[in-house]
Amino acid sequence: MQTLSIQKKKIDFKNYVQRRASETDCKTLIKDEFKLIDQQTGKIVCLYVLPQEDDRLDELFRTCLEVKYTKNFRTNGLATTSRIFGYNPRNAIRKDFCSVSSLANEDQTQHEKILAGGAIAAKYYALHNKELYDNHLVTTQKKVVSDFQYPDLPFTSGIINDNNPLSYHFDSGNYNEVWSAMIVLKKDIKGGYLSMPEYDIMCEVKDKSIFFFDGQNILHGVTPITKLKADSRRFSIVYYSLKNMWNCLPLREEIARARNRRQLVETNRLAKNKKP
Repeated sequence: MQTLSIQKKKIDFKNYVQRRASETDCKTLIKDEFKLIDQQTGKIVCLYVLPQEDDRLDELFRTCLEVKYTKNFRTNGLATTSRIFGYNPRNAIRKDFCSVSSLANEDQTQHEKILAGGAIAAKYYALHNKELYDNHLVTTQKKVVSDFQYPDLPFTSGIINDNNPLSYHFDSGNYNEVWSAMIVLKKDIKGGYLSMPEYDIMCEVKDKSIFFFDGQNILHGVTPITKLKADSRRFSIVYYSLKNMWNCLPLREEIARARNRRQLVETNRLAKNKKP
């Protein structure tokens, strides 16, 4: 594995955020395993590995093919196809209680197979950056109630992206200064590189590769994806940890809280309707 030491450069984020990534945005395309050390901090900020897990990753690819995806439109109008998995924190507008993702309820077997990918990622995370991994895992074990933890995984949640050339962005809502893990599985695809203009590098992210980085502090995007065949696919399965999961109560208390809040809303609505 090669080691790169690069000074993070200052860029005008207004020229990048919500703009689609281009293969001309960075000078260097890296195809082999590497770890990236920030020259200023001395910390490993990115890690790219090609794990020897072919059978398990082939199974993960087959599972991704079976998942039912939803289509959404980002703020820049770009259509994306994806599916959330893992645990969800409260959302005051849509669902004001902590819960497991809809995928877990709809197909538990699929969900468990996706989480098995998280176990592969955790294995290599611990192997290559044990100190950060241990801190990440301990944070989850201390801050997140056991009802919303996965045993021996530092990650709380995740998303499967299906052929998504994501525009430049920062991840939001994750724990501070820990890694997310992105497993890439693809077939008959050209492009789809992970671009990081602050370090002036792109990573090829080959089939059956894992990329680790702090997406909350590093600007990143995906270059255009070209399908070479009608059934070409590029899945990026991202495992991450949401800070809002720290607010979740044990499951029974979370359900009781949701019921009480719903009752309060209905009581207030009834009282308002009775006013002359």
